[in-house]
Amino acid sequence: MTPQLEVAVAAIQSLSPTERQQLLQILIQSDLNSTSQTDLKALSTQFWHGTSLKQLRATQTPTTIHNLKDLAADFWPAEDSIEDFLTFLREQRQAVI
Repeated sequence: MTPQLEVAVAAIQSLSPTERQQLLQILIQSDLNSTSQTDLKALSTQFWHGTSLKQLRATQTPTTIHNLKDLAADFWPAEDSIEDFLTFLREQRQAVI
């Protein structure tokens, strides 16, 4: 917690619960008012119109995979067999039906 926040919290301690609630409502309202409608409209437009691959490529750092083995991971536990897993999976699917 920053020193400024500690001072603010200490100052709030003397307020009644009702006054604390009113202060919280004021802070929330002022925070909501600080977000302009144009920002929300721009974000909404950006969301619904999507991003082109060219724009994504400019903002991200994609890597090219030359060999599928590079994506392979050795995560299957040695003590668990695939047959046991498939049996469990079939049982779970049948239980749902």
